[in-house]
Amino acid sequence: MKLILTLLTLSIAASSVFAREPRRSDTVRLASPLDIPFYLAGNFAELRRNHFHSGIDFKTQGRTGFSVRSAAEGYVSRVSVSPWGFGRAVYVTHPALGLTTVYGHLQAFSPTIDNRVRDEQYSRETFSIDLNFAPDEIPVNRGEIIGISGNAGSSGGPHLHMDVRDTATENPLDPLEYYRDRISDNIAPQVRQLALFPAEGGVVENSTSAPKLLSPETFSTPIHAWGRVYPGIKAYDRMTGTSNIYGIKYLTLTVDGDTIYNRVIDRFSFDTTKAINTLVHYPETVTSGSWIMTTRIPASNPLPDIVKAYNNGIIDINEERPYNLEWIMRDEHGNVERQSMTIIGKRTIIPAEIASGQLAYWDTDNSFDAEDYSVTIPENALYDNAFIDIDATTSTDGISRSITVGNQSIPLDRNFELSIKLLSDTISDKNKYCLIRTNGKRRSAIASSYADGWLYASPDAFGTFTVTTDTTPPKITPINQKSWRKGTVKFRITDDLSGIKTFRGKIDGNFALFELDGKTSTLSFSMDRTRFKSGKTHTVEITVTDDCGNTTIHSGKFIW
Repeated sequence: MKLILTLLTLSIAASSVFAREPRRSDTVRLASPLDIPFYLAGNFAELRRNHFHSGIDFKTQGRTGFSVRSAAEGYVSRVSVSPWGFGRAVYVTHPALGLTTVYGHLQAFSPTIDNRVRDEQYSRETFSIDLNFAPDEIPVNRGEIIGISGNAGSSGGPHLHMDVRDTATENPLDPLEYYRDRISDNIAPQVRQLALFPAEGGVVENSTSAPKLLSPETFSTPIHAWGRVYPGIKAYDRMTGTSNIYGIKYLTLTVDGDTIYNRVIDRFSFDTTKAINTLVHYPETVTSGSWIMTTRIPASNPLPDIVKAYNNGIIDINEERPYNLEWIMRDEHGNVERQSMTIIGKRTIIPAEIASGQLAYWDTDNSFDAEDYSVTIPENALYDNAFIDIDATTSTDGISRSITVGNQSIPLDRNFELSIKLLSDTISDKNKYCLIRTNGKRRSAIASSYADGWLYASPDAFGTFTVTTDTTPPKITPINQKSWRKGTVKFRITDDLSGIKTFRGKIDGNFALFELDGKTSTLSFSMDRTRFKSGKTHTVEITVTDDCGNTTIHSGKFIW
């Protein structure tokens, strides 16, 4: 039976999605940011934990040191330096195009940019910095070198990350639209897994909770279901000349020939990037790291510009017959893959679900208070109404009870508020209290504050929370001291619990701009002949403080 009328409008709109109206990228040609052949390590809006990938990653042949060039005429509007994220990044605004391009994970800036940044770093005596510039301060020409490719920040290997953003909204756009003619791709997306999930009021293969998963060799196997269900698919795009896998840009699902779901990710807002968790079966993602994309749209509908669906992506299996589904996937170069799956309606008595916990609503504030804890889940923190289990048990430290709030399979769009009463408030330095969240074997410190015998925090995910103390200072370990004679001084700085908050280095009693690589915990400084004399003995002092105020100071001497 065909879905009619209401579905017809969606079907017509969705069927034309591959023939979109002309975009700026159809007339704008950006210059190459690199002087080497284009191969991608990652594409736009790939599914990442808690965020969309905001650009594309250009491969740099497994090494650093390539010139990075501005994609068009404009001016450097922002420069940021951090141990994490983009590491070193340059933002170039192009007023004539209405675009801003971003170049991340750089090894170094061009001399003009580097001089401005380094002066500010020394003036403020800090490595991490975020600077904004006026249009007339650092103009750049199309193709002008603005930096050197690297592996800085939260990078998994040498590459150039590039964003293309709408300057007015700051929304990331798909850069591949501007470079599609310079990247070869004749390989269609590939399907790894099919799935069918029971929704509330539905059953799949006699289960109201467990999905049915199909591997490639069983894709043709029909799935028996009844009531409300929603399909899922695990698929990746591929490109010519590489073994990498990429995210799916265009995704459509039809049922008996009618489109019921359509997704196009060619731009997004940073304000809604965490809603990526609603595009997948989130419990499977957090437990196994598997990204199964599903059609189900939550009540909050956080991505209306990206996803369109009939009946919120739910299929009502209410006839004892085959339902013929087809997934359609397309990449930016027009390569298309189609994958069919069959649901057979099998009349089944659907048992009533028994929920545990307290009902929390997505569209209002929710407060749950007890004698020794308080939990507030604010409006729009949840994507759907959810039953939240809150449990308090005795902790091993005895400082507070361990409070379990919800579970990690429930995604959050924003932080919730948690306060825990201390049962034993005996230490004089309240900064030494540390809140720990446990998810399975993973333990992480959560920023918190103390007031009147309570600890207050705003966690970004559910889990089990316990108050402990952190009185152990960070560790500072010199690295390969014999090589310091060559002019590079290195340390490894680590902390076992609350995490490193600040670090500061001095050479011969003066501030020295030590750089921190967050992924390796390596602190390094290259001796600068304009600031220090060579051929003599120098003193070095490193001070590191963690989030609980514990401080370690390391002092030493070296010859350079």
